[in-house]
Amino acid sequence: MFFIDFDGTISREDICSLMLDTFGGDNWREFNRQWEKGDLTTEECASLVLGKLQVNPVALENWFDQAQIDETFLEFVRWAIQQEYPLFILSDGYDNYISRVLGRYGLKIPFYANHLTYRQGWEITCLSNDNECRRHGVCKTRLMESLLDPDYCSVYIGDGYSDICPAEKADLVFAKDDLARLCRERGIAYHPFGCFSDITAALTRITDEKASG
Repeated sequence: MFFIDFDGTISREDICSLMLDTFGGDNWREFNRQWEKGDLTTEECASLVLGKLQVNPVALENWFDQAQIDETFLEFVRWAIQQEYPLFILSDGYDNYISRVLGRYGLKIPFYANHLTYRQGWEITCLSNDNECRRHGVCKTRLMESLLDPDYCSVYIGDGYSDICPAEKADLVFAKDDLARLCRERGIAYHPFGCFSDITAALTRITDEKASG
């Protein structure tokens, strides 16, 4: 079973970071650094940075439509479906853009993410309400463990800080960028990748080797 991050993994760029760069001013990155260190939770960090977003809901939705994905992800999805491997997207980002991007590419993959709401300003609604794990808005580890069928092994694919906890629990990890660095620092075995065609090729090779003996 595949559990896959969205921002910077499926999408070519981190849509959340790009959104804040475009509409949120300069100093959001300092709050993000505090989040990366664990000094702020996702909810705390988002509450600080979302108030700086200078964009209305319609304009933001239209901007989301510019987002692109790794084109080889489409081939990977077709391969996984052909092999009857379930896929789930686990994101500490926002369903507002994930649903639009997936819909534009005709992809119907179950996903779990936070939600952006506009009232008098932008607010986050976190998916998780887990008293034991308050760091992230979406507890990817808890979701992975609850969704995992015992007849399957867990394969985690990601690129960032919110991916390290599920990577520690997964049977097989594909990592790049910050997640790859964190895996090296913590001694977590992983397969490096640049795009999803690398993952398809690696898994095809692994399954062929197992089949041959």
